Amino acid sequence: MARALTRSGAVVLTTFLAAGLVACGGSDSDDDAAAATDGGPRAVTAGVIPVTDAGPIAMGLENGVWEDAGLDLTLETANSSPNIISAVMSGDYQIGYGGVTSVFQAVENGIDLVLIAPASATADDPANGINDILVLPDSGFTSAADLEGKKVAVNALGGYVQLLAQIAIEAEGGDPDAVQWVELPVPDQPAALTSGAVDAFVAGEPFGTLGREQGFTTLANPHALLSDGAVVAGVWYASRAAVEEDPDYYSSIVTAIEESNALALSDDAGLRATIAEFTGIDAALAEKIRLGSYGKLPLTAENMQPLADASLEFGLVREEVDLDALIWEP
Repeated sequence: MARALTRSGAVVLTTFLAAGLVACGGSDSDDDAAAATDGGPRAVTAGVIPVTDAGPIAMGLENGVWEDAGLDLTLETANSSPNIISAVMSGDYQIGYGGVTSVFQAVENGIDLVLIAPASATADDPANGINDILVLPDSGFTSAADLEGKKVAVNALGGYVQLLAQIAIEAEGGDPDAVQWVELPVPDQPAALTSGAVDAFVAGEPFGTLGREQGFTTLANPHALLSDGAVVAGVWYASRAAVEEDPDYYSSIVTAIEESNALALSDDAGLRATIAEFTGIDAALAEKIRLGSYGKLPLTAENMQPLADASLEFGLVREEVDLDALIWEP
């Protein structure tokens, strides 16, 4: 699916099923150049996945933060990080959202991206996990180590969610390699657990909250087992070449992202209302879901090191991530 959300008001939905590059028309860059010449707002297209982490930037758009920064922002939603990365590198999108591990993997495979701003951090309250491993209440499991030999559902094999489960299983004394990983779309995972098709799943929101209301129980909080404190897990990134070609433009984008994060941090109710509108979930559910922390952690190597280390340990990347080289500073 693709969704364009602009300052003008309503959310516009269009079909987006491309598996590779997003088609480019060329007119956006011409319009952007004209706007820069006549002093008007400069166009920015941001590629996002329609999840809660897109809430702050959407909230900033609705409240004029981007307009005040001299930027005309459009949000385009895609169904995967690879699609967004492709569109960023082709120039169709100026910035993209994704998990840090997706960027680590892309850069190791020769795609020259830079991180420009934090999108989200893990919850700083260990009891408020946003990616808990959920099981049936009568499963008999007492720790993540009990998942050895069991079927655990993840949205993508070898991705960030599987990494979180691997972290928890090893931290509690188990062998992640002994787990049977099952790739399932996130909305299908609760039903698979209920039917017995899988023994556990790593719950992203809103399915974590829905699952707990349904009676599922938390077996482990991977984020709490990853680090003693919160870590930056979601980021905004751009093409290194594009950033180096126009640093002032990207500096204004970073400022708008940071101001959007600050707005989200100051108005939880407003953020949840925006999330309900942007993701299409029920407003009552949006009021209850668990959220990461937005705007609390800066984009630093220290704040991403735990996930970089885990990515190397569990084979998501082959070599150590050079975080200092990956972070762009305005």
